Amino acid sequence: MADRGGEMRTKRSPMTRKRRVTPARRRTQAERSEETRKKLCQAALDAMNEVGYGRFSTEDVASRANVSRGALTHQFPSRNALIIAAFEYLISSWEEDWVAANENDIRRMAVTDITDLLWEKLFQAGNYIASLEIMLASRNDDELGNGIREIMVRWASHRDRLLAKLLGSPLSDPKTSRFIQLNLCVMRGIALHNSFSSDSTKDTQKQLLEEWKRMLSVASNLNS
Repeated sequence: MADRGGEMRTKRSPMTRKRRVTPARRRTQAERSEETRKKLCQAALDAMNEVGYGRFSTEDVASRANVSRGALTHQFPSRNALIIAAFEYLISSWEEDWVAANENDIRRMAVTDITDLLWEKLFQAGNYIASLEIMLASRNDDELGNGIREIMVRWASHRDRLLAKLLGSPLSDPKTSRFIQLNLCVMRGIALHNSFSSDSTKDTQKQLLEEWKRMLSVASNLNS
């Protein structure tokens, strides 16, 4: 196409036109706040795992989460408020990762398979020791204890109902209830063994778990 001066003007192809870039959506204040809370809760669990309740500090948590002390206290005005929120965050992750997944596909499982499931999803998880640190500390702190117990009652009820369904036996049956609690107690001990024994390793834990499963299998065959 010629312009008025006789020069040819090239018509720009649609393919060569600049594409309009849609700007990224800015996160809302609520979204940024929720992200900060999650970072702080995870950092609190990491600190509990590594240094324990006795050496736990909000300064360390803020540093681990790479947020300011002011941002931490804005979200959690007290040490106990942070610990309770971290515990709630952990329990919610267990419910989403383990309970919800299995409730969608309830089928009877062998006791040894249930034990493997518990070990993989709960007791072997990186934050399990943190949960024990928090539960033990809550015994001697009324404010902390009230918050933690409320969460634990909900979680234990949800967990035990699912385990009974996987066993194919009603939770109202005393034998079922006792077995669930015994299995949980033994697995807690195996999970803690690494913290108290100088010669304990992942291999040792695996050997103890396999021995416990062998005992369960024998007992199951005797009762069948």
